[in-house]
Amino acid sequence: MLKNNKFNLLLSIVLAIVLWAYITTVVNPDTQSAVNGIQVELVNTDILNDRGFTVASFNPTSIDITVSGSRSDIAKLKDSDFRATVDMAGYRKGINKVPINLTTPNNIEVVQLRPDQINVEVVDLVTVFKPVKLEFEDSFPSGMEPGFLEVSPEEMEVTGVASVVDSVDHIRALVKAGQMTDTRNSFRVDVDVIDKGGNVIYNTARLSQSSVEVSGMICKVKRVPLDIEMIGQPNESVEVTDMYIPPYVWIRGEAGAIDSITDVQGKPIDLSQITSTTEIPLSDVLGPGLPQGVEIADFSKNAAVRVEVQGIAKKEFNFTADMIDIANLQPTLSGHVNTGSVNVTVYATKDVLAQITQDDIHLSVDATDQRWAGNLIEMDVTAVSDIEVKDITVDPKKVRVTIVRE
Repeated sequence: MLKNNKFNLLLSIVLAIVLWAYITTVVNPDTQSAVNGIQVELVNTDILNDRGFTVASFNPTSIDITVSGSRSDIAKLKDSDFRATVDMAGYRKGINKVPINLTTPNNIEVVQLRPDQINVEVVDLVTVFKPVKLEFEDSFPSGMEPGFLEVSPEEMEVTGVASVVDSVDHIRALVKAGQMTDTRNSFRVDVDVIDKGGNVIYNTARLSQSSVEVSGMICKVKRVPLDIEMIGQPNESVEVTDMYIPPYVWIRGEAGAIDSITDVQGKPIDLSQITSTTEIPLSDVLGPGLPQGVEIADFSKNAAVRVEVQGIAKKEFNFTADMIDIANLQPTLSGHVNTGSVNVTVYATKDVLAQITQDDIHLSVDATDQRWAGNLIEMDVTAVSDIEVKDITVDPKKVRVTIVRE
């Protein structure tokens, strides 16, 4: 009896396995399964761009689906078997409801698509040009730095949504370690879009090309005395109030080109041509004067000659006859000025004119050798010694002085 029970149990297990195998491999009934988080992909955006538009945003960015198929087919499914796309060809500026196209494996049926459309915001496509700036992965030895750098193109076209394009500061070309040597060479460098905060902008800004051509070399750096001559007289309309000429300049180049250089002579600066405070970059002063194979180094690239000037203004004063002194009159003579009044005009910087008063100006006539009445005598006008004026004029220049014997 016990043996029969064991046999029956074993037979039942075998039959169950056979039945399960038959159902799953021969009958293979349909079943359903949920697949969540399928990323939505936008297609034909290039057609949208050609019409002057671009996608600013879309929502949601992923969908969930329920699919049906045989148990065996369902068991073999992977997320990568599904592709959810949104065709952007033909849409216009604004919020668009766009249907989702779902690609599935053969023998798999979509039971439910959640959602079956998404909202896509289409905006105007904006294009600007931004400068390409070089950065270096290498750290260079003391007394050495990259030089004779050229990059082509110097600007690149950036295209995208206005909010993204407006945040772009420049295009970075990062020169990798070892790309630059101590002899001039050229190479390609990949570029990134950099925002005003110094961060890389990924994907949302499109560039006209993915790399630039860079040429240059690692140079020797040297500091030498700088000599710049100032020529001409300051323009009559201004007064020079301060002047700075850098005493030294840093230069770079091949060792053979700069080792023999002991000083650098800049081209003269004509003060008569300066009518406002001016900074003249050393690149303008030295450009034509540097030997071949030598250029200004980074440390001096922002250095400049500075000439500070102030515009000359005028201030007028009126002097009556009793305010004019008669000097050097002989002891036996007396006199007085008969001219009613004299106008004095002082030319100086605005700062000086703001301080000067009529008391700072002295008018006089020299009566030396004057012995008779009614003489026209030229006046002498002076300002106090600690006031710097450009010029002083009087009108009239001569006054009539009556001299009598006492």
